[in-house]
Amino acid sequence: MILDHERDLAKRLACKVLDKPKPPLWMIFLPVFFIFFVQKMTQYKKGLADFTDNHLKARLRAMDKAIGFLEQQIKTIKPHHLDDLAPLVPEKSREYYVRWMMVMIEHYMQLLDTPGETMKTLVRNGYQNKTNYLLLCNCLNTAEKAYTKALLLDLEGDEHDLKLVVEKLNVWIEELRRQDANAFFS
Repeated sequence: MILDHERDLAKRLACKVLDKPKPPLWMIFLPVFFIFFVQKMTQYKKGLADFTDNHLKARLRAMDKAIGFLEQQIKTIKPHHLDDLAPLVPEKSREYYVRWMMVMIEHYMQLLDTPGETMKTLVRNGYQNKTNYLLLCNCLNTAEKAYTKALLLDLEGDEHDLKLVVEKLNVWIEELRRQDANAFFS
């Protein structure tokens, strides 16, 4: 249920970040060019799927860790508990990655250790009110921004373009989390 929600969030984020191709009006008169539009749509759909899969990778790792910590009855997470994840990211951004993962893991542990049959009831039971949930969202947003900012230093490509993409991601993830908070506590 939690991962289904994360997958849905990733899909919604992908739709906001990736530009959907629009068929030009003249294509009606020259159907042969419709083939190119179909190719663009196929690429777009693949891009949505790839984005969703990549967005979920860290969340799946965090969920696995959360389940493991609950099974081992570890209540307080320390950075050394995540040493096995460190090699997955460049050295310069590891500290930020670990912080972000710790916030996600604690969030998942909170939800996994809370009774509820829907995501809405899990969040409501786990966080009691919208303010508490928004505080978590703020912690997630802050940790994720710090990690992506540190990660930008190691990414190849046009720095300006990368910053624009990251900024777009940050704006939309915050907005989508806010929408979720409104839905969970409506």
